[in-house]
Amino acid sequence: MEKVCEYEGSSLWGMNGGQPESPDGTLLVYAKKPNLEDKEKQITEIWICDRNTLANARCVFTVSCGNHNGPSATFTDNDHIVFRDIINGFSAFRVLNIHTGEVVYGPIFGKESHCAENGQYPFSISEEFLDKNPDYPELNTCGIYLLDLTTGKIRRVADKKTVYDMVVKSGCTPNDHTTSMSHVQLNPSATKVMMRLSVANCPVFGALGCIDLETGKTHVIPDKPVHQLWFDDDTYMATRQYYDGSKIEMETSRIQRFTPNGECIETLGGIGNHIDGSPDRSYFVGDRAYPGYPADIFLYRRGETTPIATFGGQNFQNCTWKLQIHPNPTFSRDGKRIYFNHPVSENRTEACFVEIDELLK
Repeated sequence: MEKVCEYEGSSLWGMNGGQPESPDGTLLVYAKKPNLEDKEKQITEIWICDRNTLANARCVFTVSCGNHNGPSATFTDNDHIVFRDIINGFSAFRVLNIHTGEVVYGPIFGKESHCAENGQYPFSISEEFLDKNPDYPELNTCGIYLLDLTTGKIRRVADKKTVYDMVVKSGCTPNDHTTSMSHVQLNPSATKVMMRLSVANCPVFGALGCIDLETGKTHVIPDKPVHQLWFDDDTYMATRQYYDGSKIEMETSRIQRFTPNGECIETLGGIGNHIDGSPDRSYFVGDRAYPGYPADIFLYRRGETTPIATFGGQNFQNCTWKLQIHPNPTFSRDGKRIYFNHPVSENRTEACFVEIDELLK
């Protein structure tokens, strides 16, 4: 196991399934935060370094954000990153040229995605953001939007009525937070978009929605599997968890593959929470980030529930839960490395990675 930098504070990766590597595999993006417990001063620096040597590290931007997922920094292409900031108490994102320091787009007030797909970056706008984007008058209603990273044009692909209609059609009941959609993600070809939905009749896990951008067809999975990512253009990978009335039953959780209607196609791995799949979908990784347990990272061969390797495992409950530093394991673009947040004390974490090439032979 190796850490991305030497630093007396904490270092952080973004969300699971994001892109800490540039597409050409030469650079990494990560964050540094001086003090995770300082709730009043959440200054966080975004850094770039060489992927292989970790040399030539440099700070490219400074933001204010909480601990959970940090600034969610991720590459959109070899020259640009997208990341989250908190401005006057509201979440916003920017697209930055890492070479010139120019903010190409933003700040755009809204909820960010895990990553861009096919040149498009998805995000959601809920009620609290409607008066926050005077430079982007097209963001005038709640819904899901796509930012074209080449032209800067913004396209709305779902409005409030579309979201409410899909929820009601599925038998779910909208609540006050239904339009506060999170984890908005495009499939690889950018033809479908999924989102986490808050609904009244699914208080534990919420619902998972999907809209086909070409046909307009919608899908909803009530009491959804968690920490969903696209498996391919048409199916999800996520962790199916079970709630016994007081806690999540850890031992029964499984990383599985689902249709947009919720049918389980196959079991991909064993215990997991935050997950990712290797680019060729032969291996899967999940963390055991559950209250009361060490935050182990498990690596699985597809279809096996016994891990072939375990990483991490430090049992620092305050860091993982009260400070909200989740492991968020993520595969490298070549599938030979796993990135994850590694707690080293109750109030400090390090952005680490392991090389797994030898394990895959």
